[in-house]
Amino acid sequence: MQPYTAVFKIVDELNCPLYKKGDQIVLRDNAVAFPECKPACFILIRELTQLLFKLLGKEQPDPSLLYGCGGCTGLIKFKLTDEQAMPDKEGATEAEGCATTSGIHGNLNTFSTTEIFQALNLSEKTGIIRFDFPGGPGSALFRDGEFIRATYLQETGLAAIFAMLAEKEGSFHFEAGLAEEERHRDQLGNFMMILMEGMRKVDEGEDRESVQDH
Repeated sequence: MQPYTAVFKIVDELNCPLYKKGDQIVLRDNAVAFPECKPACFILIRELTQLLFKLLGKEQPDPSLLYGCGGCTGLIKFKLTDEQAMPDKEGATEAEGCATTSGIHGNLNTFSTTEIFQALNLSEKTGIIRFDFPGGPGSALFRDGEFIRATYLQETGLAAIFAMLAEKEGSFHFEAGLAEEERHRDQLGNFMMILMEGMRKVDEGEDRESVQDH
């Protein structure tokens, strides 16, 4: 079975801080590719994730339909195109001047830790996401969208990830790239399995608190 791929072209843009008319976005069944050297927008990734589930159930998606993203200071509209995806600039690296995602930051009243982790996994990011929670700092290292290390309070590894998933307040900042010694760490496990287990633990904890309140 061939992997799913859809190429979108931005056909209209109004005050978008990241993308412009004519930019292409390539959506695959396990990743999304943004225009060359441009950062990944978490809001757009969330919209694309929802769109992917809709498109996977259709044999012939309608190329005339317009899709939009407008959750920040700007607005873009995009549609399916039969154009070939633009190739990456040969030999280009982030160190050669491309814009990176090192400036991505926000707070948890806009995105949950679950959504942030999903965005980094879907876009196959490599780097560190740092959190400033009321209880203290936490961090998770990603390589190609998979967890390779995590720390929060006195916890490390999976326990730290589960604890961070339960947090509802705080801020975050993503820094692209890892030190060479970090790149060779073993991943902590399958991302989706870790996330599902963590969400189950969070739900169980909330259920126990609800019972105690009554």
